[in-house]
Amino acid sequence: MSQREVRDELREHEFDGIKEYDNPLPRWWVWLFWATIIATPVYIVYYHFGPGKLVADEYQEELDAYYEQQRQQLLALGEVSEVVLRKMMENPAMLSAGEKIFIAKCVQCHARDGGGNIGPNLTDDYWLHGGNLMDIHRTIHDGVPTKGMIAWGNQLSEVDIMAVTAYVGSLRGTTPANPKPPQGELFVRQPLPEDGDAPGGEAGGEAVPDAAEARPAA
Repeated sequence: MSQREVRDELREHEFDGIKEYDNPLPRWWVWLFWATIIATPVYIVYYHFGPGKLVADEYQEELDAYYEQQRQQLLALGEVSEVVLRKMMENPAMLSAGEKIFIAKCVQCHARDGGGNIGPNLTDDYWLHGGNLMDIHRTIHDGVPTKGMIAWGNQLSEVDIMAVTAYVGSLRGTTPANPKPPQGELFVRQPLPEDGDAPGGEAGGEAVPDAAEARPAA
């Protein structure tokens, strides 16, 4: 009988009174084992350094496509306006997209929770350049060169600016960890005409100077 055909052969090695049988693994298992060893570096090179897409990357692409679809649906409501921006604030997908942009572009100046750092606090009712969503949109789009804020209008798409505007609007009333003191003028947001309570049919809000609390607008 050849050595390859031997089964259940007791090996001479012994440890603590225990001996082992020499039972070779099935040939198909051995070939499969070697195949995985050969395939592993190919997989790593293709998916981590080559054109292959990891599952996480594919998921992110699908998520981005979904966000883009949501943005386009909201854009179909019409040109950018206070009404459209407020509707975007009610859309979780839009807020999530805006949050991603805020984290990537805005946290250095306004902090992760919007409490303010170099830039002003975005969570209170005091605003330096107007507290309407359209005011916020204009500030993001055009920037404030005198205060060191760049204009994002030539770096972000219109839908991205609308998304981050909606997200910034959603920060109002939240409680950041270390909020900066109020800056600018107290702003009271008014209901939209479609809400049925807008005074004189006007949307948005108005700055309310307060001698005790208001700061000079920059």
